Amino acid sequence: MRIAFLGPSHPWRGGIAQFAQNLANKLVESRQDVMMFTFLHQYPELFFPSSEQTEKSAPQKVLPTQKILTPYNPLTWFSVLRDIKAWNPDVLITSYWIPFMAPAFGFLLRYLKKTRKIYLIHNLDFHEKWLLAKVMTRFAMLPADAFITLSQVSVNALNDLIKGLNSDRVLQLFHPVYEYLHLHNSEEIEIKNKLLFFGFVKHYKGLDILLKAMAIVVRNAPELKLVIAGDIYGDRKIYLDLISELQLQDNVELNFRYIADAEIEGFFTGVDVCVLPYRSATQSGVAQLSFAFEVPVIATRVGGIEEVVKDGENGLLAEPGNPQALAGKILAFYSEKRMTHFMQNIRKANRENSWDAFTNKLLDYLK
Repeated sequence: MRIAFLGPSHPWRGGIAQFAQNLANKLVESRQDVMMFTFLHQYPELFFPSSEQTEKSAPQKVLPTQKILTPYNPLTWFSVLRDIKAWNPDVLITSYWIPFMAPAFGFLLRYLKKTRKIYLIHNLDFHEKWLLAKVMTRFAMLPADAFITLSQVSVNALNDLIKGLNSDRVLQLFHPVYEYLHLHNSEEIEIKNKLLFFGFVKHYKGLDILLKAMAIVVRNAPELKLVIAGDIYGDRKIYLDLISELQLQDNVELNFRYIADAEIEGFFTGVDVCVLPYRSATQSGVAQLSFAFEVPVIATRVGGIEEVVKDGENGLLAEPGNPQALAGKILAFYSEKRMTHFMQNIRKANRENSWDAFTNKLLDYLK
């Protein structure tokens, strides 16, 4: 089968690109022909609130890639259309996560008549406000033949967007666990007294809420430290001022930068738990990244997070937007000493939520 991808992939940064790259690699292992159609330019530099958009390191596996689409330049849309038609895929999988891409994607899918067009939906409940978001997203979705979702939350949003959508056109899967070599060598777990906030720092991810929670935590457990690892979308001064105001300088380790793949293992293996204090979410690649290293997660009850983080099984859940509630869960995590219990449940779920399982279910659906 010839399967093309449209959207971010290497060298573009972020979880959407990483997801496409991992899935494409698994499809290649399953003896499918794969081509990545990705961006020549992704966002205008003027409007990109972070440092750089691309990854400098080489991918673990090189995939056939054409960098040809600039979503905000309609002149490139025609060359993309020509090149996809020339490659003649049986299936086109398009990653969708933001209305900014809707005009380009909606145009391209309308003119690909001979290819089965499938959206891989990462997000339909947008964290940032977009003018005409629902109208643009519906424009993008309507020419698709089918949809892959990663949570029940996305299925609900899709049904709300496209009334009367046939369930046969929707394949609900899951966010697979990323594959890393690290495993605990025994049931003995060393407590490091460190928590991790990982990933791009955006308002909806609630780092400010976690910092306020940490101010409560350290009054009860001053030995605990928070490690922050991720590039900031916006002004870092907001967080630096809050750390100073809460007098957390001795309990917070700052890594406000993009974390390359080669560094990820060092962050997760150096902590006890990963914290996701999100205000909103569809699903979380960070949670599955944490589980890949058998690290439990403390998260908030938002979006599809509860479908992955099971309270008392592989982590703990707190009410969103409440620093005191989050602090209580952090303190309970350390006082109740259930690390071995969490790790055993994470290992079991990891076997069920593997990339191989995801790929096999996708191929069964495509056939």
